[in-house]
Amino acid sequence: ALTLYRGLFPSLTLDLVLQPDLPPVRLDEEQIKRVIINLVDNAVEAMHRSGRLAVDTSHDPVHKVARIVVADDGPGIPAGDRDKLFLPYYSTKGRGSGLGLAIVRRIVAEHGGNVEVSDNSPTGSRFTIELPC
Repeated sequence: ALTLYRGLFPSLTLDLVLQPDLPPVRLDEEQIKRVIINLVDNAVEAMHRSGRLAVDTSHDPVHKVARIVVADDGPGIPAGDRDKLFLPYYSTKGRGSGLGLAIVRRIVAEHGGNVEVSDNSPTGSRFTIELPC
């Protein structure tokens, strides 16, 4: 999914850190690709196509989950908006349907996982997806 963005935005740095020994995760590749593209598109737009975007994967053997983290150094998301972000038709943008993050949550939930948003220190947003493995 991330190859779509390589070189597309000259002012955007894309850091990809993939843990090499992730255990197998049962998933629909196309649906998870859709999730990643949606999160990356939102981050790129929030950063006005300029800044640093990181996508990391990791394994938490204690909780038996694989994690995908999409983090940006954009303006961040106000705490008051975080509870509403995943609701259908809610949008902080002036355009779009407001369905993107609702679809992300639905796809992740259908895989038995969870998605959360938090601050990315020192600036930006961090979306963390956990999928059972």
